[in-house]
Amino acid sequence: MTEGRTEPDKIEQLYNDQGRELWALFYAHCSDPERAYDALQESFLRLQAHTGEPIRDVRAWLLRVGRNWLRDVARRKSSSTRLTDKLDEQSAKAVQEPSSLMEGQELRAEVRKALTELKAEDREVLVLRYALGWSSNRIAQTMDSSAAAVDMRLSRARRRLAAILEEAGVGHEV
Repeated sequence: MTEGRTEPDKIEQLYNDQGRELWALFYAHCSDPERAYDALQESFLRLQAHTGEPIRDVRAWLLRVGRNWLRDVARRKSSSTRLTDKLDEQSAKAVQEPSSLMEGQELRAEVRKALTELKAEDREVLVLRYALGWSSNRIAQTMDSSAAAVDMRLSRARRRLAAILEEAGVGHEV
């Protein structure tokens, strides 16, 4: 991107290319789909209004702006993250037996609840790996870290998540 305002067509293309993944990252941070969407919109509005130094890595800049906005909102509202019942609404629409559908919904609800008990960094790395299917290298680039550090964080986050799920009575057989 060049100094001065970014052209609207470039912003629109960037939104089309990156918006879904950025939303998922913001969602991982706050566990609120509407707030994540607001962070996404705020990031792109600030990009459109940006007139300062040229931005080298626009995606990283958008992530930083969105995360900072989410932190500011959380501080202002002094609210904890909340659950959403519709995280997996689309996947739940698949035709299944009613009993297996209920079991799947209950399991997803337990996992979502357990995720909210994790630190934001743990939740984020798990969502990037398992919801978006990102490699350790790609996560490392996004988090400004090394792939080895990401793998270590993933390992620890999985252990913490497993402990929370086990404490909630969700066994390994699921």
